[in-house]
Amino acid sequence: MRTYAIVPIGALILLTIARAGNGEDCSRQFSVEQHQVYASLSAANQHILSTQIKDKNGQVASCDFQRGLLDILANYTPDKRDADFKQLLDKMLIHTP
Repeated sequence: MRTYAIVPIGALILLTIARAGNGEDCSRQFSVEQHQVYASLSAANQHILSTQIKDKNGQVASCDFQRGLLDILANYTPDKRDADFKQLLDKMLIHTP
């Protein structure tokens, strides 16, 4: 009986570790406008948005949060989005450089 329980538990642990390392690709869930806003950010800020912003529990920000942040940034002109994203990042968000 113990052998039968060890295999599924081991598989579950491996899947959990693999998921934590990869992070979810939220860009598939972005609307057309959100894709445009995302594309207007620098490559460095795109990377920060998708991998380095954390929630209060230390987990990578959810896709819903990322989409909401892109909706906020849509209110800024494309030439100011990077600077405004950095301001939000420095003043309001938790991130790991």
